[in-house]
Amino acid sequence: MTTVADRLYRLTLGAVTLLLGVLTVVVSYQVMGRYVPFIPRALWTEEIARLCLEWLVFLGAALAVRRNEHFIIDVVPARYEARVARPLQVVILAFLTIAAVAIFLGGLAFAETGATRTSTTSGIQLVWAFSAVPVAAAVTLVFIAELALRTFRGESVAAFGDRLVDETASTSGVRGVEGAGE
Repeated sequence: MTTVADRLYRLTLGAVTLLLGVLTVVVSYQVMGRYVPFIPRALWTEEIARLCLEWLVFLGAALAVRRNEHFIIDVVPARYEARVARPLQVVILAFLTIAAVAIFLGGLAFAETGATRTSTTSGIQLVWAFSAVPVAAAVTLVFIAELALRTFRGESVAAFGDRLVDETASTSGVRGVEGAGE
């Protein structure tokens, strides 16, 4: 399960990196088209930027779930943490699963509506934009399954998130979160 999740994580991280690059180029072109006289103004740039942003948001949320950075609960006092951590993690994963399944099913219905519609200025079928929701929800469900497996094995899910932060930082040349892995 972990090797599948690792590959999916790397693929998703690569897609997010590519999308961010495309978004940067498209928005830069759009801004330059407004102020530089010899660069034509293009209406399609807004739709492409919005498409990239939609995918970035949903895939980024899936990555945050895998890295255990999607949300933090500080309600439980530190002295009860060891005794309550695992049951609390199970409850959190159950709620995450319910939400991801609901988003997946709703996203499928939403994506179907885009199959017959096309964008007005770029001519792209809207299913490409609308399918960001169910695709990211499916990726999130894989990552939730991996976290659940780790939780039931008794592994520290927080340490797992820190390991991913360190690995990503070391491969990208950026320093990880302070204190991660120490």
